[in-house]
Formats: sequence, C-alpha cells, structure tokens
Amino acid sequence: MARSKHFPLILFLFIVIVGISLSLPKNLPTARSSNGPTYVGAETCASCHPDAYDGWNETSHAHAVMLIQNASGNFYSVGAADNLAGTPSRVYNETRFRGSCRDCHVTGGNNFDPLGEINQSWPERTTDPAKFLNIQCEVCHGAGVEEPWGEASMIIDYSAALCELCHQIGSSHDNSHWQSAHAQSITDLLASDHAADRCLSCMSTQGALGQDVSLDTPDLASVSCAVCHDPHSHTYEAQLRYENSTELCGQCHSQAELFEDSAHSKAGLECASCHGQGSHFAHGHESATINHTWGVYGMYYPYNQTEAEEPIVCSTCHTQSWATSQLGVIQDLTTGLVTNVTETIDDAKAAITIANQTSGVDQTEIDEAEAMVEAAEDYLHDVDRDGSEGFHDPEQTFAILSTAAHLASDAESKALQARSDALASETTSLEAQVSSLETQVTSLEDQTTTLQSDIETLEAKIDDLESASTTVPYLYGGIGIALGFAVGAAIVFFVRRGKP
Repeated sequence: MARSKHFPLILFLFIVIVGISLSLPKNLPTARSSNGPTYVGAETCASCHPDAYDGWNETSHAHAVMLIQNASGNFYSVGAADNLAGTPSRVYNETRFRGSCRDCHVTGGNNFDPLGEINQSWPERTTDPAKFLNIQCEVCHGAGVEEPWGEASMIIDYSAALCELCHQIGSSHDNSHWQSAHAQSITDLLASDHAADRCLSCMSTQGALGQDVSLDTPDLASVSCAVCHDPHSHTYEAQLRYENSTELCGQCHSQAELFEDSAHSKAGLECASCHGQGSHFAHGHESATINHTWGVYGMYYPYNQTEAEEPIVCSTCHTQSWATSQLGVIQDLTTGLVTNVTETIDDAKAAITIANQTSGVDQTEIDEAEAMVEAAEDYLHDVDRDGSEGFHDPEQTFAILSTAAHLASDAESKALQARSDALASETTSLEAQVSSLETQVTSLEDQTTTLQSDIETLEAKIDDLESASTTVPYLYGGIGIALGFAVGAAIVFFVRRGKP
C-alpha cells in the first residue's frame, strides 16, 4: 500500500525532471557540423588579430553567456543590451537558458537546426563548448576554416541587416533605422546630380570607417550600425566610437558646431538626448530606447507608428505647451531674419553689378564688396544647413544672421560709394575737359581777331594796289610820246645834218 500511495508523487517528480531536462540546452555548438564549415573560436583569431580580440573581449558580445554563479543557474537580461541605448540596467524575470537564447548568445546559434538540414547545425555535444559561447568573431565574419589564408575569405558585411539578426525588437526596428535617412544614404547619393567620391566619407559605411572608396566601389553600404558603434571596442558607452553623441554626430553633421555652445549643450544634453529619444514596451515593461529615426517625436514602439505633430521630446524637461510656443517664436524670428538677410544680399549684388558697369570704378573696392557678400552667404548657408530654424542655438543663430546682414549692408554701401567716387572722378575730369575747351575757344577767338586785322590790312594794300594800277597806263603813254618826240627829233637832226 505504501508503494501505491507514493507512486503518483514519484511519477509527478519524474515528469517534472524530464520536462526540466528537455528545457535545458542539450545541443551545444560543435567545432564542425555534419555538413557545415569549421568554427575555430575567437582564441584562434586572436593569434593574428590581437588588438581586435582584446577590444572585443571588453564588449558585451564577449559576455553574452556567462558561467553559472549559483546553484539555480538562472539567467538575467539587461534591458540596455536590447537597444545599445545606454539606458539604466533593468532585470527581466529570471529564467532558464532556453533554446531560443542560442540564436543571439552563442556562435552559430541562429542557424540551429536539430535535424541537421541547415549548415552550421548543432550536434548533441561538443568537446570544447567554450569555443562557441558568446558572440564571437565568426558570428559576424562567418565560420573560419582550418587554413584562414586559403581560398575562403572572411565575411565583412557592413549592412545593418547583419546586426538586425539579433538587435531588433519587433516593429520598433522597422520603424527606426530603416525609416531614417541613414538607411537610404547611398540610394539618395547615387540619385543626386552632385554625387562625388568625397561624399562617401559620410554617406557610406566603408567611407566613414576610413576606407578608400569611390562611387564605382561595389557593394557600398549606406550608413549603418558600424559607423557609430565599434564591434571591437567598449572604450565608450554602448560601444560608440566617440565619447558622446554630439562628438559622434559632429563627424558628419556640422550642426553640432552650432549646438555645442548652446544652453541645452551646457545643461548636459547631447544630440541623441532629443533626436534619439524613444520608448519600447515589452515583457510588461516600458523602457527608454534609442529612436534610430533620429526624429524629435519620441516614437513609442510598437504601438504608435506615426509621428506626432509636435516635438514631444521637449516635454521631458518642459511643459509641452510652453516648449511648443517657444519653438514657434524662435523659428518665426529666424525665418524673418533669413528673409531680411536674403533681401539685403540681393541688394548688395545689384549694387555691385551696377558699380561694375561704371567707368573708372575702383576694382579693389568692388572685390572687397564681393568678398563680404560671399561671407554673408556662407553665414546664411550655415543657418539654413543647420535645419533647426534657430532652435539648436537661438542666440548664436541670431548673432550669425545679424553678422550676415551687416556684411551684406556694408558690401552694398561699399559698392555704391565706389560707384559714387568713380562718377565724381569722371565729373571732375569732364569739368577739366570743359575748362580746357573754353580756353581753346578763347584762343581761337583771339586768333580770329588777329586774322580779321590781318585781313583788313591786306584789304587796304589791295586797295592801294588797285589805285596804283589806274595811273600806270598814262605814265606809259607819256613816256611813249616823249620817246616818240625824241626819236623824231633825232631823225630830223640827222636828216638835216646829212644835207649839203
């Protein structure tokens, strides 16, 4: 009877033990699957890549599975590990290590197939399980081979899809990185008429990581996880490549220069404080996460899939109504100032054009005016490129636009003055020419008077000559008569003398 009385209890305990044993990770990774490539383990990679190994060994990837520290062997998960958001640690409900955990916590786990039908499958046991615990090199670079220098090459996938295999939380991932401009950077660049190789240092993952690439480089990846997060280093929080998000974003986004001296920056905020704020609801908890759309609408996943009409991230520190009102005032003032500066620049350009058409204008003055206009346009471009309509730093934005307005106004004044000076110089020259002409006229008048006097003298002489011409015939006649008488007398004399 005693055996019959305890038999149900024994049976129940047996069933419980069997159930627990089935939930334990019986299938640990192996050095070689039945039909897949060889895993050699991170220690093998370290022999040639010690720096990468040492850096990786400090990351959360290297500690994705820890040896049990107590008899229960329960595992705990930290919320920050889901999103690499740097949020405060949060403990989920304790649980046993399940088969599903292998997908993202051990090497080769995401290819687990108990039937052995998929490459890199897991047999029952392995003689060296330490080789395959944690997220090791081969999870991202592909399984190694016995001869790494052989024909097979290690995979280097720069796309976000590689990280997405584990770092995704339901629909939040689809509505964050993949909805951002980062995910479309190469597509957008190649569609641009201004695309150039120099753009790739910020528009491609390979270029951002310092590789020598061109628009013709195959398999260019849009800006992905590896641009901001270093898989081989935990020097900075969340494995960022720089100490804070403002410095990180500033490598490509020049807006960071405007933000760095702002009141928000001085209060300790960074780019991601507003542009990366989001929430996620899972496992019965709401937790902060990085919103990889980089919008300022505080996306709440997975339930709301649309952006709010107001930048609700402001309500973290301010009342929403006050923040929205202040934002409107700042952006309206900025828009008005931008319009005024643009008009002033246009006026300065028009003045320069007219001045250039003026004879004798001082070209040095015009060159200086043009340089001032270019500087004003650069300032205006900085504000426009910032994209926040003054919100990143209102005081500095207003100061920049004021400087631009003064430069453009001074350039217009300089061009107008140069034209005025040229016209004044031309007037003086014309007045001198008129004075010279007047002198020449006076001289010509004097010469005319002299000529008139000479003409009168000549006319008098002509009159005298004309008077003299009337007496000459009589004189000649008298002489002729006298000569006639003389000849006649001579003839008579000789005739009479010759007679006997």
